[in-house]
Amino acid sequence: MISYSFCPVCGKPLSEGIIEGRSRMVCTDCGWIHYRNPLPVAVAYTVNRHNELLVIRRAHEPAIHEWALPGGFLEEGEEPHEGCLRELMEETSLDGQVERLIGIYHRNVELYGSLLVVAYKVVVDDHERMAPNHEVSEAGFFTEYNRPQINIPLHRLIIEENRRFEALAGTPGETVPEISGSF
Repeated sequence: MISYSFCPVCGKPLSEGIIEGRSRMVCTDCGWIHYRNPLPVAVAYTVNRHNELLVIRRAHEPAIHEWALPGGFLEEGEEPHEGCLRELMEETSLDGQVERLIGIYHRNVELYGSLLVVAYKVVVDDHERMAPNHEVSEAGFFTEYNRPQINIPLHRLIIEENRRFEALAGTPGETVPEISGSF
C-alpha cells in the first residue's frame, strides 16, 4: 500500500489525525483522508476427481520455495471467483469450477501490508494437462497422506476449515472421520 506524505488532490503535506476513531493521514487544507484499504486476494483450494489437493511450490517471493495453494491478487473489475479461476489458470493451466466459498480472511504481511483473502473450493476435471508457469517451480495433486508440508499459516487454516466443513457436512473429503459404536 502506498504511504502518502502529500495530498494527491491538492498537493499539501498530510498530517496524522484521529479520524473516525482511527489514526489516519489527512489533508488539513482540503480534507482528503487516506483510508488504508486491504488488497484483495483469491486462493484456490483445488481438488481433482480423485479428491486429491493441488499444491504448488512458489518460485518467487513472498514465501519462495514454500508449498502453497494457488492464488493471487484480484484485478480491477474482477469478481473474486473469477480472479480465483484466473489465478489457477495462470499458475497451472488448469480450468476449474468454483464449488463453494471456504472463507474470507484478513492478514497483514510484510511485503504487501493489509490483505483481504477470499478462499474457494475449486474442482478440476482434466488435471493431466497441468503446466506450471514461471511463478511455480513444482505442482501436483496429493492425498492428505503424501502431501508436502505447507508452512504458510493461512493456507494451512484454509485446508483445515475445508476439512472441518466436509466432515460436518458428511461430504466426501480427504479426512471425513468414521464414527463407530452405538449412540
